[in-house]
Amino acid sequence: MPVGPRSQQKRANLDIKIEIRKYMTNILLYLCTMITVLISPILDWFAANHSWLQVLPMVFGITYMTLQIFQHKWMWYLSILTSTAALSIAMTNMKDGAWAPLWAQVVLNVYLICVAIAGIINWKKLEGESSGKIHVVPFKKRSLIIALIVFATQTPLLAWILSLTSDPAPVLDAASLILSFIAAWMLARSHKEQYLFWIVANVLIIAVYAGQSQWFMVGMYSFYIVTCVTGYINWSKNGVIVE
Repeated sequence: MPVGPRSQQKRANLDIKIEIRKYMTNILLYLCTMITVLISPILDWFAANHSWLQVLPMVFGITYMTLQIFQHKWMWYLSILTSTAALSIAMTNMKDGAWAPLWAQVVLNVYLICVAIAGIINWKKLEGESSGKIHVVPFKKRSLIIALIVFATQTPLLAWILSLTSDPAPVLDAASLILSFIAAWMLARSHKEQYLFWIVANVLIIAVYAGQSQWFMVGMYSFYIVTCVTGYINWSKNGVIVE
């Protein structure tokens, strides 16, 4: 069947939008690279005074969140790298000279690695349904109620369990963990509301790491909050609703 001029124009406009999106993503990646080069003396100072391992999740995380704003599929692979580095930091945390792992963060990052794998698989399907544009799956009221019930019931239980371990901040760690579980699941399903859950979770995680003087992690999660706000706006404005 021949394609009419109007259909051809729509297709041409869609191709242009996709190319613009790819172009903007490349520009952001280039800017991130240039910023890293310009602040290399500062990074060298930090590397000389802190564990080199702490630098990895911040670098990976910043790039990951930048890609997430534009819903680029490579964000999932960076998520795996970020979670692996953050997992190592949480496992090697020290308090008063003694080994004090942040167990909630350990569990969270293992979970995030699993979610990243699920996200890679699910987003391949959604990309086809949205013709390459940002895909947004509606977050139904029933799902919201279930998420809130999970948070209200599981946070006290997890906080009690963590209080029996060496975790230095069981309540904050438990609340941030449950919120992050919910938000990561929502992200894999492409719900834009996941950003709102991440914002609250990141505030709590900042409090946890600030209490342990993990300033690299504080800086990374502070940046996450900024990107969450930006991402929510972009997904809301440019997203295509898919079921």
